[in-house]
Amino acid sequence: MRFAKFLLLCLGFYVLYYTVRQVGIGHITDSLSHLGWSFLPVLCVYPFIFAFDTTGWLYAFPRNLSRPVPWLDLYRIRIIGETLNAVIPFSASLGGEPVKAEILKRRYGIQLSEGLASLLIVHTTFWLSLNLFVIGGILVTLKTMPLTPVLWKSVLAFLLGLGSIALLLIAGLHYGIFRKIHKLGEVFKWWKHDSEEKKLKFLALDGDIKKFYTQNKKHFFLSVFWNFLGWFTGTVEVWLVARMTGMPVDFTQAWLLEALIQVLRIITFFIPSSIGVQEGGIVLIFSQLGFPPGPSLAFALIRRVRELLWVGLGLTLWATAKDKPQISQT
Repeated sequence: MRFAKFLLLCLGFYVLYYTVRQVGIGHITDSLSHLGWSFLPVLCVYPFIFAFDTTGWLYAFPRNLSRPVPWLDLYRIRIIGETLNAVIPFSASLGGEPVKAEILKRRYGIQLSEGLASLLIVHTTFWLSLNLFVIGGILVTLKTMPLTPVLWKSVLAFLLGLGSIALLLIAGLHYGIFRKIHKLGEVFKWWKHDSEEKKLKFLALDGDIKKFYTQNKKHFFLSVFWNFLGWFTGTVEVWLVARMTGMPVDFTQAWLLEALIQVLRIITFFIPSSIGVQEGGIVLIFSQLGFPPGPSLAFALIRRVRELLWVGLGLTLWATAKDKPQISQT
């Protein structure tokens, strides 16, 4: 497994090297050289994106918490979890999710099943809102920036795949998927002496989730709404960075570009932090829509710098946390 991680990381760096070589260092530096302090406003957008997504998570808890979690602390916990999602290789961007639930348990006494239930629920609202965001980006640019056949096929496959997964996940969570998993485990002898304990945990998880979908429909839609607002705010960042690098992108075009970039990030999850393939994919997407490669790669590198700054913040919060759980890398 470690060797596979290493190979995927090497593949990502090779794609980055190949993209830079094809575009040319001169074109990239020309696009970046005139930025100066105009780069700073870009850094002010992502905290708002993160804030909206945190609020979406707040509405995904299956019941009113016995001990309320301050919103700012939930924000910090999410930064830690998302950072671990980014830096733990080959975890499908999920390596930090159990850490979020464990920190909530240690700091606020929230049952692990309840914390995990909120994370499963918010992932469904996250995927649903992303589908809505991608569809919206396509609709508002049908006449001004029509997709090429390659992009159409990619986006349709993505929407069908992710939309189906999201709906199946919602249905599975609603009808007690964990109870059924446990029954299979008993049939195929997956569980050992702690089977009864695991069964109780699975039943608690199922109960919390089912209660949310049957009794908290308003919170479900609010979670979708705030997550959608997070995706939409990313459009502001794309618009700012694109114009900074010399590409005359209007706001509706920025919406489509952000939607396509998020599609790219999802389908390249198997590469650690999508290193290389994200940069190469952004250049490919922009070129398909008629933008020059130099500014396109400069755009991708600016986004990567922003990501690295947030990863640095997350690692700092993780390093200074007194109640951090142990994590394993397999």
